[in-house]
Amino acid sequence: RMAAEKAAQEASPGPPILGNDLLYLVGRFLFLPGYTVTPRTKMTGKDRGAILTHRVDERTVWRGGVGVAAQITAMPAQAFLKARCEVLRCVIACLSGPLFQSTDEYQESPPTMLSRFCGGQVAYTANLFCSLMATAFSYDPVGWGVPYAGYFQGEQDEEVVDLALQVLCVVLDFDPGEAAEGEASPGDGAEDAAEASPGNGVEKTRGEEVKEYLVDNSVLQATSHGIGFRNSSRLEDLDSTRTALWGSSVRGEEEDGWLKTPDGFFLPLAIQGKPVLLPKAPKDEKRKMRNVYRHMLQNISRDVEIDLVFSGLVRMLNTMHQATQTYLPNSRRSVGFYQEALVLLWHLLTLNPAFTKRVVDHCDTNQILMSVLYLLQQAHGQPHLVGLLHTASFVLLVLSSERSFGVRLNESYSGKVPLSIPAFSGCYADVVSLTLHKVISDSLPKSANDALVEMLLTVLCNISPYVKCFALESCLKLLSLIERCSRPAYIFRSAFTHHGLVFLVEVINNIIQYQFEGNSMLVYSVLRQKEVFERLAELKLPAPGSRRGRASSAASDQQTPRADEASPGDAQDPLNTWQPDDAWLAVVKRKLPLQAILCMFEYLGPMVQGMCTEGDVSDQDAVLKYLRQTTMVGILPVPHPIVIRTYQASSYTSMWFTSYMWGVLFTRSQRMPLYDWKKIRLVVINS
Repeated sequence: RMAAEKAAQEASPGPPILGNDLLYLVGRFLFLPGYTVTPRTKMTGKDRGAILTHRVDERTVWRGGVGVAAQITAMPAQAFLKARCEVLRCVIACLSGPLFQSTDEYQESPPTMLSRFCGGQVAYTANLFCSLMATAFSYDPVGWGVPYAGYFQGEQDEEVVDLALQVLCVVLDFDPGEAAEGEASPGDGAEDAAEASPGNGVEKTRGEEVKEYLVDNSVLQATSHGIGFRNSSRLEDLDSTRTALWGSSVRGEEEDGWLKTPDGFFLPLAIQGKPVLLPKAPKDEKRKMRNVYRHMLQNISRDVEIDLVFSGLVRMLNTMHQATQTYLPNSRRSVGFYQEALVLLWHLLTLNPAFTKRVVDHCDTNQILMSVLYLLQQAHGQPHLVGLLHTASFVLLVLSSERSFGVRLNESYSGKVPLSIPAFSGCYADVVSLTLHKVISDSLPKSANDALVEMLLTVLCNISPYVKCFALESCLKLLSLIERCSRPAYIFRSAFTHHGLVFLVEVINNIIQYQFEGNSMLVYSVLRQKEVFERLAELKLPAPGSRRGRASSAASDQQTPRADEASPGDAQDPLNTWQPDDAWLAVVKRKLPLQAILCMFEYLGPMVQGMCTEGDVSDQDAVLKYLRQTTMVGILPVPHPIVIRTYQASSYTSMWFTSYMWGVLFTRSQRMPLYDWKKIRLVVINS
């Protein structure tokens, strides 16, 4: 036996055999009769049966609801909760290898124990996934809605749920990426797509070696979207219309410290002595890995299972604001694992289309929306919660790309979620716009927040074609954002800040084109800000003498943010050589959808002005009544197609989520320190 094990170990590129045995035994302990479970049927002698890995064993699964029927015989669990907690802690410790690697090391060579555990080579893999999901999302932190009932829930019940969510976050975060495409399900076209993709590593073009490079920001830590292409091998020869985004791939050949792309542009291999372009290994040299946990999550498709998961998420996240709204002091308490629950919601929305479709079409997404908005606002302005701020923003971005989600925002809002927004009478769309306005408005002055601002404005842009009526308060806030973002000092701050202005103008354009009849208040507000849009239509480059303010702001923008405030996709070119020119301005003006807005000014402006002058009208209600009775049919240009933008995965954002998740797990493990913080390299620890 020992000789056979040694031969298998030498032939396998996997971890040492002791690591294999450890993971196998941990899997056994999680479902060991008399230690962590009470079998539902006899499991001794001839009835013991095989140890299942890729199928659920209903005799030992902790709870029904996911993967097995919810009506399965209940298993007495109280006697085993402590043992389950200890084994789950052991699982997390075994899989914590990423904490002790740099981002480059993790991406190139993930820990072997994590790869093996997620590869489905451990006992009871399917059992563990279904048990963790059912245990976590069946948990009731409120206690049937009775005041103080949550305190009578066993402490170990909550601890098991906490650890279950942490294990799920760890295993679902691990993404083998492109290396696993070859192991996709038959018939999904993954292999064909990989073979057909240009530039799989290294190829020969015209006798030269063309390599593929990763645009990497892990060493430079710049506050930018990416690296600007150059027209030649000189730093100052910047092409302001093209950028290689962080986390993307570029192809070309090396020339004296520069990468020359096939279309003749140049990118520096290093900036300030720090590498920013890393050669990628050919795909056939990468180890082929898979993650069966992500595969199982992607295949949750039964309505009853999706409803169980969604209702569990709503209960967990709602405790955060419900705990602050009690009449009796401390009669409800919030859960401590809300960040893990939000990360799991993110994975469900991005990995499982069936979950997303079911939730937005048949569930009340406004419930989860209120919790996400509350967490977003609580995290805003808190440096230690910047990860939560961006995760909530990502969740909103994905939800806003669904039509049914946008339509449901028209439901009347009568809730009492403690958000710092003006009092209003309107719908859930007003809650979204007022909440996001506060975060965006506070974030505009700092260029390090440009990526966050752009993402939140994208959310507003996505929902705008479906909102039937904005409240007065929302209209005023939207127009105030447009006025601020249209100032030359903001537009010309960098090559990318105009993106937010484009999204804001598109919001107004969508409403005029698709929801004119119900949004007379917004139309009136736009008419009153006519000069702002006219200035945009006549936008010109600033005179050379007026760039002093922009230059000073650019200098301050170049400061690198602290490590604990890092966020995905911040916003300045680290070389700070960009200057606006006519070509860049022409591109910006083409992107601004002003045609319908200017057409409305031309038609409605004189009519409203004449009505006010001739009829001596000074009452706002009279103008609004007139706007409700008029129509722009036949006046406006043909409506443009509705453009919806959503999250596009990249290695950079995936690595950011990995760092954020492990940062949360490390921070929450400090009551009984599990890791030596001096050896952690994935995240920066401020001692």
